[in-house]
Amino acid sequence: MYDKAAKLFEIPDLALPFMETFLDTEELCLLETMEPRNYSPDELLTLLKNFTDDPEAFVKNAYSRGVLNKAEEAGKIFFRPANFYTRLAFFAQYEPEFWAEIPASEREKIDEWYVARYMEKAKPRLDAALRGEGLIENASFFTLDEAFALIDSLECEPYMVPCNCKSVALNCEKPRSVCILFKRGLNSEWDRGHGRPLSKEEAKAILRLADKSGLMHTSEEDAAICNCCGDCCYPIRASKRIGTQGVWPKQRYRIIWDEKKCVACGRCAKVCNFGAFRQAGRKITFEEKDCWGCTICGSNCPVGAISIEKI
Repeated sequence: MYDKAAKLFEIPDLALPFMETFLDTEELCLLETMEPRNYSPDELLTLLKNFTDDPEAFVKNAYSRGVLNKAEEAGKIFFRPANFYTRLAFFAQYEPEFWAEIPASEREKIDEWYVARYMEKAKPRLDAALRGEGLIENASFFTLDEAFALIDSLECEPYMVPCNCKSVALNCEKPRSVCILFKRGLNSEWDRGHGRPLSKEEAKAILRLADKSGLMHTSEEDAAICNCCGDCCYPIRASKRIGTQGVWPKQRYRIIWDEKKCVACGRCAKVCNFGAFRQAGRKITFEEKDCWGCTICGSNCPVGAISIEKI
């Protein structure tokens, strides 16, 4: 049942047992009747009259849930089927209670599929970025002050959404409501009806919280400031697997640790996502080869024993 919907929506085999958790009956019925093409609003509403009493509300909700995407042709808005990859993030972000109901062992398999799919999608963008042809998401690590400056430079109002990486992976207990987005165009979270508007001071407060919580600030400047951990963040996890430490996200600073100033409080070891700083009793060690240059150790050091040097 719903074989056509599963194929159209690109649901991987490992997620098929949970298809009716990710999609409701009306959504599955719609996908059974759709093709992989753009539909005008009128076409879509005609299809929906067969199995829903309020087609307009259905379309709005399906777009919000990542079941439908928007497309633009000749200045007009069309709808088309999204896919499981898109839906999974929205499902985990905005319906976490249902994501948590899926057995942990199965969630882990779906998460691994998501990492692999993300890597597949990211590789062409990464190659293009390395050729100087645009920026990939999470392009560079930003210092806390640089993140503040980026917020101050915005001409638009930023907004906050739950981190999709942490929401899907569930590999850490660090704050999730820390992603600061700027874009509001088609298929953005804002256009889908998600996100809480932020004043610039509210955005900076989120950045401070993220920094103290051991979350790294990454950005490609024009779209978002992500606050990432090393356990959940898909760009970081993908970079580890591809072997692009220092390149993606780009390391722009070298960390300098002054052992004589260090009081061995352990704060650096606690926030470091890569094990570059380690603590054994009252002794701190620093392995520069393991450092990705995210700089949050410096902003968290209470005695100024860690400084940064621009590369």
